[in-house]
Order: sequence, then C-alpha cells, then structure tokens
Amino acid sequence: MNRSSFCGLLAALVVCMPVFGGRRTGYQTYGPFTASSATAEDPGDVSFPAYTGGVPLQRVRLTLRHHISYSFRVENLEPIVWWGQAGCYPSIYSFPWFRTEAGGVIQSGVPSWSISLCTVPALGPYDGIVDYAGTAGYQTVVPWNECAQPDYWTTTVQVIDQPAALTPFRDSDGVVELSIQPMTWLQKDAPTCTPTEGSLAGGVDWFKYDIVVDRVEYNP
Repeated sequence: MNRSSFCGLLAALVVCMPVFGGRRTGYQTYGPFTASSATAEDPGDVSFPAYTGGVPLQRVRLTLRHHISYSFRVENLEPIVWWGQAGCYPSIYSFPWFRTEAGGVIQSGVPSWSISLCTVPALGPYDGIVDYAGTAGYQTVVPWNECAQPDYWTTTVQVIDQPAALTPFRDSDGVVELSIQPMTWLQKDAPTCTPTEGSLAGGVDWFKYDIVVDRVEYNP
C-alpha cells in the first residue's frame, strides 16, 4: 500500500469510525459548505452529507459564518420632523429560518438582527412627493453594516439535540438539504418614535444573507 492510499484510508477511519475517550460514538464531521445567497424573495440553499453512523444520532453541532447586506428607502409622511429627534430611529429587523426538505423548521444557528437606522440623516416634514429623496426621504444600499457586524463575517455555533430537530440530519437519501428564508421588516416604535402607523412610506427593499456552513459535527 503506498503512502497516499494509506493516508486516504486513515482519513476515512477518522471520519466514519466510532471515536472513544472524549467524543460520543458515531462521530462524523464534514465541511465547509457555501450556501447560495438568501433573500426574502429567493431562499438560499445549502446541502451536506446526512448522518450515517451505526449508533443513534444524539447531537448535531453546526459552525456557521454569515454576512448581511440590505437596501431600504423611506419617506416621512408626517408634517413634523421626528426621525432623529431625541435618539428616535426605527430599525431593520430580520430573522432567518432554516427550512428542511419536508417543510419543517430547525434552529438555524444564525442570529436575528435588529439594526438601528441611526446613520440615516434626519428626515424633514413631508414635502408632498413620495420620491424617497429630498429632505423628507432617503434611500441607500448597505453592502456591509459595520455597526451590526464589526467583522465582515460573524461566526456562530448551534448545538441541536431535540429529537424532532435531529430528524432532517438522518435523511434517507444521504443528503441534508436546507433552505434559508430570511424574514425582514422595518420596525416602527409607535407612539414613542412614530407619531402614527402611517408615518413612513417604503421600508426594506431587500435583505440578503450570505452563509457558509464551516463544520457539521454529528455526535460531537
């Protein structure tokens, strides 16, 4: 047996055989896997090998990196200046769901985000035109919000151990397929900040997640 064949056999044993003395039996690890970009209108997708161990699956640990970007436009429809007064700013809120092939939802490992729009200039009284410009309107695309994410990528670790949530990771076809569906909206803190429910026109045009599943660990 040559050196490369031996190394290949050794790698297979490390991934597939039960591991004792510190890790549970049935330990398997895979990664990394890059998901397609996920938006509210077009979910991103990621797939990786399902668990194939000979002992029951008890835990899954996902190590993920994600990056967010967004676009929004807004127009003050009120005859008063309120945006930016006394620290009054709406915020963008987004929560990503991981959906399985069966349509269920599992813990995603990607945190929800509430992003203050404090960098938006103060909006003046409504000028009679909803054009998202002038003193009453504003629009922008944010490719990277450095306040929400000081580093370009944010890393999170998710441990899944609920029996129902483990089912998708034992997929009979040998492949786990997940869709990332972000839900996003512009939060209005009425009546403290927003005089009325109809104070703003516009909102979030799109919100995008880029996600990399760096490591999938079964029975860690």
